[in-house]
Amino acid sequence: MRKIFKVFKRDIKNIVKNPAAIVIITGLCFIPSLYAWVNIKACWDPYVNTGAIPVAVVNNDTGAKINGKDINVGNEIVEQLKKNKSIGWKIVGDWQGNYGLNEGKYYALIEIPQNFSSDLATLLTDNPKKPDIIYKANEKVNAIATKITNVAKTKLTEEITSKFVDTVNEEAFKYLNEFGGEIEKNKSTILDFKSALNDAQDNLDQVSNQLNASTQDISDVQDYLAKTKTQLPTITNSINSLQGMIEGSKDLITSTQMSVQNLSSGIKNDLMQIQSINNQYNELLSNLKDTYNNTIGDSKDNAKLDKTIEDMQTTLDTSNNYITTAKQILGNINGIFGSSIIETQISTLSNLQDIISQDKNNLTKLKSIIDSGKNTDDVNNTINTLSNLNTDFTNRLTNSSNNFYNNVVPVLNAVGDNLSQGATSASNVLEGSKIIVPQLNTLANFGIASGDVASSQIANVSTKLDEFKSKLSKVQDKTKNITNSNIDEVISMLEKNPEKIASFMSSPIEVTTVEVYDTGIFGVALSPFYTVLGIWVGILLMAAILTTECEDFEDGEKISLVQKHFGRMLLFLTVGIIQTIIVLVGDIKILGIKPENTKLLFFMGLLACVVFTLIIFTLISLFGNVGKALAVVIMVFQIAGAGGIYPIQTNPKIFGVLQPLWPFTYAIDGFREAIAGPIWSDTIHDIKMLCLFGLVFLVLGFIKRLVYKGTMFMEHKFKESGL
Repeated sequence: MRKIFKVFKRDIKNIVKNPAAIVIITGLCFIPSLYAWVNIKACWDPYVNTGAIPVAVVNNDTGAKINGKDINVGNEIVEQLKKNKSIGWKIVGDWQGNYGLNEGKYYALIEIPQNFSSDLATLLTDNPKKPDIIYKANEKVNAIATKITNVAKTKLTEEITSKFVDTVNEEAFKYLNEFGGEIEKNKSTILDFKSALNDAQDNLDQVSNQLNASTQDISDVQDYLAKTKTQLPTITNSINSLQGMIEGSKDLITSTQMSVQNLSSGIKNDLMQIQSINNQYNELLSNLKDTYNNTIGDSKDNAKLDKTIEDMQTTLDTSNNYITTAKQILGNINGIFGSSIIETQISTLSNLQDIISQDKNNLTKLKSIIDSGKNTDDVNNTINTLSNLNTDFTNRLTNSSNNFYNNVVPVLNAVGDNLSQGATSASNVLEGSKIIVPQLNTLANFGIASGDVASSQIANVSTKLDEFKSKLSKVQDKTKNITNSNIDEVISMLEKNPEKIASFMSSPIEVTTVEVYDTGIFGVALSPFYTVLGIWVGILLMAAILTTECEDFEDGEKISLVQKHFGRMLLFLTVGIIQTIIVLVGDIKILGIKPENTKLLFFMGLLACVVFTLIIFTLISLFGNVGKALAVVIMVFQIAGAGGIYPIQTNPKIFGVLQPLWPFTYAIDGFREAIAGPIWSDTIHDIKMLCLFGLVFLVLGFIKRLVYKGTMFMEHKFKESGL
């Protein structure tokens, strides 16, 4: 060890004595920081200036007519785009837009075809046609820019769809409002129709009794038939009016059925999200117990416990938001259709929110106890209370999910099915009634015209009356559910606020975004990658300028190859540490990055520096120029395959297989933990893996004497080439 440090001291003295060496070493200390800072700053917030990205918009829409009203959706889109500053929209003509796109003046072009409005209008016909929006992109100009414009295109399409659905639904419900008013006006006629059927049945009974009782009262029979005939036009008009109203309600019933099914799927997704978040809460609670039990009496670790408590409160808030959303959706549905089963489900969700409230109160209490340094028993009791509450929450959540799938979902499905079946049954009833009425009319005419010969045909008439009585009885059975209250319910449903219902059906769910680990600016999220890359580049650049070889001592003292190796490595480590400190200080003070754990950030930076120095220096020291090439190749693979910029899942499969083999993987992850907030189990794993890499290359340094002759031979032959 003495000789190793002696080599290091000699290197330091040589640098101090040589002004040129001082300048070069000083430059080496700052160049890696410039590399990292420039790249981070260039990517700091690329989406804030997207308003300057030129995108051509060509509107060829010629418009259309809907219910006699002129519309031009293309013009409305253009007016909305003029107010949108997220992209540099350029409203141009067809030729100008396509020419500018080909020449690279515009990154993309969005064309609204001439039949756009007319295709939208087909929604109200039997053969609807989806309208097209033509999107063209020039990726030759800039590939990333086209991805941004593609996202803008998608959002534009969603806004158009939502607006159109909202508009169409509003008009439909306005029509249904009027339709509901007509039903209300004719409610008495509908009820009179049912009453007329009952009266007709009674009259036929009376006629039959008269025929069976006496053959002398033919005139009475004629009177009854005449009375029945006078009621037939009223019955016919009632049937036609009611049938029109039922047919008009079928579209509403179909739309309602689809909306209810979509909302059911949304609630299912909310419940699954709540279960996933509860699993995260369980893990955080376990980490809280472990951290406190391992750090009892250590006030320095109170910050770790406070951070874990804050993360637990965040997960509780997220679960509460999902539960609130599910309750709102169920409340809206229950307000329209009404169901005790849905009310029970809402009550179970409220119980879950009560438990969440208790959890948050206990977390606040726990934080206060920890910060005040009170008795350990108070902390453990509070943690046990949280565990019991979480067990209760998990059980109630499971019961709530089971109740939703087993009871609520069938109710939601039955709402639409019952409405559809009711409409179909009513339609069939009315068709049957329309057949009976002409037969009744024929019967009446027959009875009146043949009054003079009725005595001889009483038996035949009696038979026919029995047949009609049977048919009329069937009609009565099918119309018995038509009541004043049922009609009022239909009227109430049709007279809902058109604007509110249309808005609800076009966009029934509001998405609440909760950042679990909020890194803020895009550049902050990329800083771990470019900082780690800057440290590696700094050491690689140092190895390219400085030699890894070491001369013997001037006084003739013997020194081994291993001692020379580690003595010179100390110089590389010293300069590398200075480089790393400059980079990290600049990240915080110059770029404005605010890590959650600054100490951890510096620790991971220095650890990465030591490990990278061991790797690069050992490769070059053992293999010379071949080692430099290996260091560059490793850097190239790490840039692509460490998951520093793009998720590793988006890369070819081979990169995912090799990812655990790169030190970049663990250094970048360690920096992310320090900046966004550490999960200590993951952080410790990263530290262990980096130490393993360092240990492997530290051991390799001791075998230098085994490969030294071969390396020197290759270096000598290379110099002989004159290259």
